[in-house]
Amino acid sequence: MSRSKEKCRLGIRRQMMLIILGLFLAGGGILSSGIHAKLWQGLEAQIVRELQSRQENTLIYIRQLLMLKGANNDEEGYRQIAEDIVRELRILGGQGLSVLDTQGQFLKGNRQIPEEKTGTDLQEAIRGNAAFTMTYPDADTMLVYLSMPVTIENRTIGIIRYRMDTSGLYVQIRQNEQLVYQITAVVYALIFLLLAFFVNRLLVPVGKLTEITRQVVRDLPKEQVDMQMLAQLADSGRRDEVGELSRNFSVMLETIGSQFKKMQADKERIVSLLGSRQEFYNNMTHELKTPLTTIQGYAQLLEADRGADRQLNSQGLRQILQESTRMHRMVLQLLDMSDKGIYMEMRPVDLTLIAKSVAEALRIKAERYEMRIETDLPEPLWANGVEERLRQVLVNLVDNAVKYGDSHSTILLSGSRRNGSVWLFVRNRGRGLVPEEQERIFEPFYRVDKSYSREQGSSGLGLSICRKIMEEHDGLIGVKSNPNAQTIFYIRLREEKEAAHDIPQAVPREKSPPANRKAGQTAPRKSSGRHA
Repeated sequence: MSRSKEKCRLGIRRQMMLIILGLFLAGGGILSSGIHAKLWQGLEAQIVRELQSRQENTLIYIRQLLMLKGANNDEEGYRQIAEDIVRELRILGGQGLSVLDTQGQFLKGNRQIPEEKTGTDLQEAIRGNAAFTMTYPDADTMLVYLSMPVTIENRTIGIIRYRMDTSGLYVQIRQNEQLVYQITAVVYALIFLLLAFFVNRLLVPVGKLTEITRQVVRDLPKEQVDMQMLAQLADSGRRDEVGELSRNFSVMLETIGSQFKKMQADKERIVSLLGSRQEFYNNMTHELKTPLTTIQGYAQLLEADRGADRQLNSQGLRQILQESTRMHRMVLQLLDMSDKGIYMEMRPVDLTLIAKSVAEALRIKAERYEMRIETDLPEPLWANGVEERLRQVLVNLVDNAVKYGDSHSTILLSGSRRNGSVWLFVRNRGRGLVPEEQERIFEPFYRVDKSYSREQGSSGLGLSICRKIMEEHDGLIGVKSNPNAQTIFYIRLREEKEAAHDIPQAVPREKSPPANRKAGQTAPRKSSGRHA
């Protein structure tokens, strides 16, 4: 149903063409009405001027005839010279002339003219006003009737009525009007074609972009979208706003294409992670096989030697104890990665007390490497959780900060409240983490370069355990680090029902060293932390 509606709906190009056509038709109608009115106003003005001239000449002739014939300037004198008036005025009116008395009764001239009922011009003349009437007997004929009172010495002594044939002028005006209409129609057509051309040129890229989006919609379910090809098609090569729109759309398509490739890569990675169980067991087997092989080898040597070589006996026992301890610690860590935390009872715990306890417990170890641990914690920071498991997370983070931080630097353990969540931050300075390491650092058995650690024997499970514990608590653990800059590990726990989703932008700054620092003590250096 929706597709049929899409096919029936008018596109932008058709809508604009209809709008332009409607505007042209409306404008043409208004223009034609204006031209018609203007031409006929000019025609009437020309006729009025001619009639005024004829009226003035007629009065002059009648006065002259009255003087030449010695007639009085009254109706009787007017009747006496009626025939002379017709004869003298033929040069003005020809056969279209009638001499009438003040009541409109025929005296001399063309008898038919007073009887032709064409308008109110004769009635107006009887009332003392000059008037004219325009008539159109057929399509190409125009007759004008002029009725004028003959007024001498402010007395009306008679009426003269003319009938003038203005058909030539009328036909000429009509021809001029048709010519103007034809020229206007041609100009309008040219303008319409030019506008249609520019509108089409303007909207062709939009139509192309529409087709491209339709193609993308059709291809997305198939996961076979050639974004680069579509991006090339989208670029119209124009240097106007539409061209800029096309180029921006092309860039957007390229970006979508790259994001689509990333999605494909993420999909492959998800598939890889789904199959990582076997890899996890392979790594675990490898990690356990190494100490077992060492233990087995030294046990066989001790059994064969039977205590004869005291140095071998001492070295073998030491290696067996060291490897067995390492294997025991690894097994405990693997147990920590199980879901046992979800079966523990969660209760309100004060993260401030836990963090201060961890800082105090690891302070001696930090001093061994000439480092300090400071805290900047509000009291209290309450969250629901298992105290032992959360303490384990903080111990691991602070211990990593000690192992991978710079000497003579400060480890800052701070906290804050934001949007219904509590946050804890462990910040130190060291070598830092590159983005690739930040993405993989929480994976099981992943370890950074051992040469940057102060202690050996790490199995690469510590941060994986931390992430597992935070997942048990519906919390978050992450890292923000750049090479040659500070490194910040953070955890977030829900304080109320709704947890925050963003990392607070403001991270507490490192406190100044104590005021009673001994002379010559080295100030903390600027570098970045590195953790595993």
